[in-house]
Amino acid sequence: MRRFFVLLFGLCCMPVALGATADIKSAFQEANTSYRTGDYAKAAAQYENLVQQNIHFSAIYYDLGNTYVRLGHLSKAILNFEKALRLDPRNNDIRHNLSYTRGLLEYRVEDSRNWYLKASEHILKYITEEEINSVVLGVIFVFLVGGIFGFVTGRGSFWSAWQRFVFIMLLSVGLVAFGKQVQSNLIRDAIVMQKECEARYGPSEHDQVAFRMGEGIKVFVVDRREDWSRVLLTNGDSGWVKNTDIAEVKI
Repeated sequence: MRRFFVLLFGLCCMPVALGATADIKSAFQEANTSYRTGDYAKAAAQYENLVQQNIHFSAIYYDLGNTYVRLGHLSKAILNFEKALRLDPRNNDIRHNLSYTRGLLEYRVEDSRNWYLKASEHILKYITEEEINSVVLGVIFVFLVGGIFGFVTGRGSFWSAWQRFVFIMLLSVGLVAFGKQVQSNLIRDAIVMQKECEARYGPSEHDQVAFRMGEGIKVFVVDRREDWSRVLLTNGDSGWVKNTDIAEVKI
């Protein structure tokens, strides 16, 4: 009887879910129409409205990025391309448009990091947190099943060797998962949104200006103090900027 009521509830909710999906699809198509007809300001507002409703699809952020390129808002375009990559990290179209937009920036920063840091970031950018977490759970499952099978069948020597291999795999994917967590949560990506952003030696307007950055530059947020964030650039420069001058790449 309980299953019957659960099924009945699900059937009652299904039309609502289907209706919401239809509304989202219709709104997305209207935004695409505005973009194709050259009404980029309207298209941007329509895409942004979808995002504000907590509708997060890579296609929406990708099209929003293209719209902001047309409007000349390069920092907003780069921010949305970066968000699209968070959801679809192996999409070559997003990567190409992001690279093209960065080429339009007046201010650029040289990447002077060590090769292994660049390689690590490049590899981690190609996978999502959900994907790596699924792999970790899969390896743990295989490890546990192997141990149980070895215990039940008495083939301990065979499964001990197999378990050692799986354990090494578990450590490897665990390290990758840890790196992804650091990349996503501890050292957070952000984009400079202002035409000119001043980075200071301390979290106050009374502190001296350390350097200046232009819009669209990617920085890494490593610390926060109320209205200020300490950011790190790929060339090694570090300073404090106002939170209103940057936008974190987060969904």
